[in-house]
Amino acid sequence: MRLTRRALALCCALALLAALFVPANAEGLYFGSHPADDIYLTQSVAHTCTLIAATMMLRNYSAQRGSPYQMVTDTGVGHYAWTKQWGLSQNFTIGQVQVTCNADIRNCIDKKAYLINVLQYHPEGVVIYDTGAPHAIWLFGYDEDSDTFYCADTINRNGGHAIPLVESIIRGETQQDKVNTIDKIWYVL
Repeated sequence: MRLTRRALALCCALALLAALFVPANAEGLYFGSHPADDIYLTQSVAHTCTLIAATMMLRNYSAQRGSPYQMVTDTGVGHYAWTKQWGLSQNFTIGQVQVTCNADIRNCIDKKAYLINVLQYHPEGVVIYDTGAPHAIWLFGYDEDSDTFYCADTINRNGGHAIPLVESIIRGETQQDKVNTIDKIWYVL
C-alpha cells in the first residue's frame, strides 16, 4: 500500500512537470522581452534617435533587474553617452552598466540570425542603426511563430509603443530589407 501511494505521488508529480513543459514546446519561441508601456520614449529634439533608443534599452535593462527604471532619462543617459559633434558614443558606462557598439554587423552574412542570437543573450534589447537613413531604433523582441521582430521607433508618428520592425522608418519595404540595412548595434555588456 505504501509503495502504491509513493508510486502514485511520483506519477502525479511527473504528470504535473510534463504539463508545465507542453506549452513551452507547443508554441514557438520568443526572444527578447515584452517591455512595460512606460518604458517607451519619443524624441523631442531632432537627430537624437540613437540617444532615445539607448535610453529605452537602458530603461528596459533596469526594469528587468527590478530597479527604478523611470529614473533612467535621456538627459541622464546623454550626460554619459552623448556628444553634439558625434552623437551616441561607441562605448559608454553609466554606473556599473557598460554599453558597447558593434559596427561589424554590416559584414554579417545572416543579419537576421545574428539579431535573433543577440536578443537571446540581451533580452533588454539592442539599439540598431541604419547609417543610410540615418536612423536608430530600439529592437527588443523576435517572435518565431510569426517571424516578426518588434521594436520601438523614436519618432512621434511611430514612436511611443511596440511595433513590428516592418512598420519602422528604417529603410526597406519588408522586414528582411530593413534587417539588411542595419549597419551597427549598441548593447549592454
